[in-house]
Amino acid sequence: MPGTSPLARIARICAKIALGLTAFVLFLVFTLFIINSFDVRLNDQAKALLAMPPNPYKSEENIYLGLAGLEGPGDRSIVELGRERIDAYNKALDSVGRNPETIFSLDDHWGANRLKLSGKLEIGSPRSSSIWASTKTHREEIVAMLGANQQLYQRYLSLHHLRGYYETARPSYMAPLVFSTPQIRTVFLCSVANRIQTGLPQQQREALNELEQDLQLWRNVLKGDGTLISKMISVAFLHGDMILLGDALTDPSFNSMPLEDILDSMLQPFDAKHFRIGNTFAAEFRSAAPTYRTITGANEMADTAALGWWSRVWNAFQAHFFKLNATENMNADVASRWVAVGDSEPSEFLEYRDAQREWLVKEGPHLSLNYVYNPIGKILVSIAGLRYDDYSLRAYDVAAYQRLVYLVFQLKRQHVATADVASFMTAHPDWSTHPVDRKPFQWSPETGEL
Repeated sequence: MPGTSPLARIARICAKIALGLTAFVLFLVFTLFIINSFDVRLNDQAKALLAMPPNPYKSEENIYLGLAGLEGPGDRSIVELGRERIDAYNKALDSVGRNPETIFSLDDHWGANRLKLSGKLEIGSPRSSSIWASTKTHREEIVAMLGANQQLYQRYLSLHHLRGYYETARPSYMAPLVFSTPQIRTVFLCSVANRIQTGLPQQQREALNELEQDLQLWRNVLKGDGTLISKMISVAFLHGDMILLGDALTDPSFNSMPLEDILDSMLQPFDAKHFRIGNTFAAEFRSAAPTYRTITGANEMADTAALGWWSRVWNAFQAHFFKLNATENMNADVASRWVAVGDSEPSEFLEYRDAQREWLVKEGPHLSLNYVYNPIGKILVSIAGLRYDDYSLRAYDVAAYQRLVYLVFQLKRQHVATADVASFMTAHPDWSTHPVDRKPFQWSPETGEL
């Protein structure tokens, strides 16, 4: 238009561009909104993983409930205390969206009233220091700790008589952390070591019997149905038991000959299938499901009176781009593959794991045009998709360590000469190789070390 200044023309052009960009963004948002206006059906694979497996144990047989009540107040049985604790959590979970402090208050109450270990034993972790060696210089403290903590110590021993492990808490990231505290475990191992070192033959046998029961206890936890933390705790405690046995066998002052029968029984390596942890990935999938549901029901579960209108609108907007069933279907696909990896034969584990890694890169959730549908769900699954890489290897490493301890026992029992150790190992690969890659353990004739 004649007489229009250059600045005005530039302003009109900028306004048109801004209007066009705004229209494009609104069209894009509208398109994405329409694309995300529906959810898919939950597929059979997701339904199967979401279904809780049957509980084969009565309450009075369940190690999980015993561990849950191990430090409970009062003189009732640990299983009864544990059942009461888990029942309270299960009941509170129904209202946690509107009243999250309910769960926290239960935890606070439990922590404030739990039975605590009295005194302190300066020995260190069973996996980072030698309980066997430290016991020799801390006998008086060990006796004092046992005397001051008999109730808790006897409760720990009672776990040995429970049959199997099944987590009865409803799946949720807020489920109580249930395990034996490392301190009472250290007292237990010190007591065993002290009796083996100083006791009469019958006392030594009783101590070894308790240690064998402990190995069976944590093997049952490892075999049971539980989340990943239960598997890793059981693996760590099994490792601690085996380290104590390994230190005893390599101590020149320990005469194992009168105890060879019981040692042979308790040191026999477990069946490798007991170290498979595939079922824990299904349990982790079930634990994630309630978290996903909080996204879709943020406004319904929250106290709407405490939320401003903008917060409610923003919650609803975000939830529109998260599709629960589609997310669970996608996560189930990833989880089922981890289950297969965890349940594979040890000799095939690396092949399965590498195939899973390759699948995640090629077919798993990653940034692409597919993100226009259910973008929040895809982001959540992609974050979690790689987190299970090496947990199974940790379990198999402990299986390898158990083989190593049994190998040491057989070398000592059969009086194998230093010059014959290498050939003995070759003749007994089930005792001298890692169950996953079948690589032989290393033997140094110069230092006499395995």
